[in-house]
Amino acid sequence: MIETMNPTVEGSLDIHWMNCTSPTAAPRYNLFFLRYADFKGGAQQPNSILGAAALEGYLVELGFAVENARSWIKQIHTTGDTVSIPNVMMPRQHLADYGL
Repeated sequence: MIETMNPTVEGSLDIHWMNCTSPTAAPRYNLFFLRYADFKGGAQQPNSILGAAALEGYLVELGFAVENARSWIKQIHTTGDTVSIPNVMMPRQHLADYGL
């Protein structure tokens, strides 16, 4: 019953740039959401997104400011490394994207 009363689930969101070594390909990202409570272990299912504009739109849809989304994408493209965003309040309707 409590599950339906809370519209979000808290966790961390990791964004990986999967084809960073291919400068001519459209950027492909895998996002991983790890909920803090009720984590049962096992492999995480990625949510794959193609293109920086699509990633920005998805992050904004999750409730992040456009400036933050652009900053994270720039950070990924500058370093080629993963961006980890802690304390994300993931809307329940997006949990299925991560196999949750």
